[in-house]
Amino acid sequence: MEEILNIILKNTYSLSQLKHRLRILKSNLLKTFFGGENQTLNSTTQDLNWLESLPENFYRKFTKDNIYQIFADLEKKISNLPTLAMYLTFEPNDTTLYQVGSVARKTFNYPSLILDIKLDPNLIAGAALVWKGVYKDYSLRAKVENRKAEIIEGFKKYLK
Repeated sequence: MEEILNIILKNTYSLSQLKHRLRILKSNLLKTFFGGENQTLNSTTQDLNWLESLPENFYRKFTKDNIYQIFADLEKKISNLPTLAMYLTFEPNDTTLYQVGSVARKTFNYPSLILDIKLDPNLIAGAALVWKGVYKDYSLRAKVENRKAEIIEGFKKYLK
């Protein structure tokens, strides 16, 4: 079980990406084991490329008899992964997720760290993070809030 999850997490960095990939993997395996020729998957080229990138021995771990149990166990394991909530002003693409996710895994020293990306349009030029229940705003918004009185005084000098 751990080996299956580690293979999936090797190039999967966000919670939404992980859930999406598990969904397409399960659909693909169910089609392989139980589906007919007429059943089609709603997968993008990117999804299909990811499925093809998985090692051949990875697929050998699944059988008709264990597929449902493996995915149930994976769902339980996912809820216990170390998660870093990251508030951004934009939806990161796969390249950005790879870059940020790689740095986060090295920085926090968790090879299975997963990012829970959330959108916050109120942030200015930066990100906010939640790690183990502690929220820290690293955006310009936090800096402006901390020095709000100084900034207002500075403007008042020029408005007189």
